[in-house]
Amino acid sequence: MQHYFLYIFTGLLLLGCTGTTSSIHEYTIFPQEKIEFNTTARAHKTLSVASSKSCSSLTGKNLLYIRENGETGSYLYSKWSDTPATLIQQSLLKLLYDQSLFSAISPTSSVSQNDWLLESDLNAFYHRFLKGTSEGYIDITYRIIDTKTKRIIAIKRFVITSPAPSMDAIGGVEALKNSTHKLNHQCSEWLHTLTKEIK
Repeated sequence: MQHYFLYIFTGLLLLGCTGTTSSIHEYTIFPQEKIEFNTTARAHKTLSVASSKSCSSLTGKNLLYIRENGETGSYLYSKWSDTPATLIQQSLLKLLYDQSLFSAISPTSSVSQNDWLLESDLNAFYHRFLKGTSEGYIDITYRIIDTKTKRIIAIKRFVITSPAPSMDAIGGVEALKNSTHKLNHQCSEWLHTLTKEIK
């Protein structure tokens, strides 16, 4: 009889050990394809791109959502491969490299001394739920600074939204990817305008 209970106990123990748990899905944002501008030559300026400063809730890799009543949370089994600020910086850098708007571009981690510095404050990067729909929502403010004079040359705020194809984490990821691409497109257009206006 003792052997019988031992077999049952061992079987239950093995069954518990082989139980499956939900795996965490990790997502990233790939740089968008090259965007062409009607320009015959690149600007003579050089540019450093800093990673965004952001509120504490956006400093991690959580995939965050926000509801109509202001309630925020994170998806349990989905996360980003890096912080939203880093993902935005990396994809923007790649786009600017491809466009050749500047004679040199580098992240601020580089030791190079460039003419302009692009700083930013990331205020929102959420899968935002509305009445019956949801969207990828980004709120970010960029500043161009002259590194020699330490003077702010220009400031621009971007509020970007893209509809989510579904009301779940996968839909939120797709919407935030599209919003990031729209953001980079609009930011690069803004920078292109500045290079023509400010010599």
